[in-house]
Amino acid sequence: MLRRVLAWLIVVLAVAGIAGGLGYYKYNEIQVAAAVAQATPEPVEAVLSVPARDGEWSATTRAIGSVVALRQVEIRNEIAGVIAEISFKSGDIVKEGAPLVKFDTRQEEAALAAAEAEARLAKLTLERREGLRNSAAFNQQELDRSREEHAAATARARTLAVIVDKKRITAPFYARVGITDWQPGAYLDAGTLIVTLQGVAPDAYIDFTLPQDDAAAVRVGSRITLSGRAVPGGKTTAEIVAEDNSADNASRAVRFRAVAKGFGERLRPGTFVDVTVTTSAPQPTVLVPLAAVRRSPAGQHVFVLVEEEGKLRARMRTVTTGAVEGDEIAVRDGLAAGELVATSGSFKLREGLLVETGTVAAPATQVGVN
Repeated sequence: MLRRVLAWLIVVLAVAGIAGGLGYYKYNEIQVAAAVAQATPEPVEAVLSVPARDGEWSATTRAIGSVVALRQVEIRNEIAGVIAEISFKSGDIVKEGAPLVKFDTRQEEAALAAAEAEARLAKLTLERREGLRNSAAFNQQELDRSREEHAAATARARTLAVIVDKKRITAPFYARVGITDWQPGAYLDAGTLIVTLQGVAPDAYIDFTLPQDDAAAVRVGSRITLSGRAVPGGKTTAEIVAEDNSADNASRAVRFRAVAKGFGERLRPGTFVDVTVTTSAPQPTVLVPLAAVRRSPAGQHVFVLVEEEGKLRARMRTVTTGAVEGDEIAVRDGLAAGELVATSGSFKLREGLLVETGTVAAPATQVGVN
């Protein structure tokens, strides 16, 4: 019995010794790790920063606008005929009244000459009848017949003159001619499209549509912003000068027309531009550089640089953003003006990280976001 107790005692002492040895080893290991950690400096990230600033924010909506010439027309022949002469080249700029197309009018001109001869003869006959008023040979019925024959002959001559005139088509205004493939000798049925004219003018129209809810906030006289590669300089403004009298039955969108002053010869008709329309009154907001806003599955956030114990640390702040204008974005909720936010390099930050910001980015100079 004593031997069994001694055996168990030896086992217990052995286990206790092993456990104590392992604990002592682990304790020393933790102490060494703590000493190493204490000797290693806290990681620091360098970023640029800028203080959030006060500004103005307005709700906006975007649309696609089409450039339209102030005056445009399709040239079509009113009367069928054979083209005798084309007086322009595709792409030419023509003045008002300049000849464009002349149809073969030899038959009409011959008929016009005959009608004019008949009218002259009828006029002579009428004058002779009127000269017999005071003679015994005067006949009122013959005078009336001569008067009506003269009127009919004159009307026939005028009708043929109008036909001849309609077969000579001239430019209705100063314009650029489109491309045409018609050549002299071609026979054209009435109403055939010959060429299109786009008026050349200092200004240009911009047509665009807005959904009915947004259209309710837009009025004639409102300013819009035009942007895109088709816009010289990348951006300009225009003024709304007209709105349609009803919404489209299919899309429920309302059509608007704006005029871009001074861009008539720089914007090609038919091209499209981006249109930005303000749909609310300006409201106070906080503005930060666009680079300061980070996006994650949890939403949008910025890193606010907060001084703690004499050091700057990054603190993640969830924000609600608004419109973007240039390199700035409106922050409607979650940030106050004057707070220092990380901009360039903010992607390297995490909550509580020590930060160095040797260079502070200067805030933008614009007064608001529209």
